[in-house]
Amino acid sequence: MRKKRHFLYYAMTLVFGLATIFIIHSCNTDEYYSDELQIEENGIPRKSALSSNIINNTNSLIDSIAISDEFWEFERNSRLLADKFQAYTSTLSEEEHDKLMENLNDDDYMEEFIRKANLEKELQQMNEAKENLLLHTGFSRLSEDERISLFRQYAESHESTGKTLIKTRTEGGDANANSCEAKRQAAYAQAKADYDNAIIKCKQESSTNNYCYTQALANYERCKDIADINYKTCIGK
Repeated sequence: MRKKRHFLYYAMTLVFGLATIFIIHSCNTDEYYSDELQIEENGIPRKSALSSNIINNTNSLIDSIAISDEFWEFERNSRLLADKFQAYTSTLSEEEHDKLMENLNDDDYMEEFIRKANLEKELQQMNEAKENLLLHTGFSRLSEDERISLFRQYAESHESTGKTLIKTRTEGGDANANSCEAKRQAAYAQAKADYDNAIIKCKQESSTNNYCYTQALANYERCKDIADINYKTCIGK
């Protein structure tokens, strides 16, 4: 009888221990996936994953804008528009792409391009997000340098959550690749900041506002292409 009680005691202890381990593991797993979801959603970093990275404690106005819903919506729509534009231009032949670059100032050509690329919805959403940012935050009070600084901090936060550099080893090759990649990411961040600023500078009431946006998009794409070319040169390819 005593042996039976000892056996039951040890069995209950084992079951309790296994249950505790399972619960702890489950909690840790949930926390891991929660963190992952905070970082990125549909390829776009979420507000909570980035706002802490772009806070500038020396400027309360910039801080308030950086954590505002309006700024987040502007950046979200800016990225969606750029992705849609690039997805379409990537399907063009070299000749078609060159023709697009040559006709960025041709309103009739760009109207047809916007229709073919099916950009009307994204352009409208971009326009609304821009208007909300200007009307409902102190964004319009920022100088151009402050705007670009804010946009660049956002872009750098995005790149830091979306890219991972190679771990540096003793060999010089990986260290050089890291340096080249860091330069490319810096160029990407600057290109994104300049693109966002160009979107802001497009006149809100202009009848050619959409064409101004497409010019900003084309320049953004061109700058990223140059960054890629410089990266390949840097790593010796």
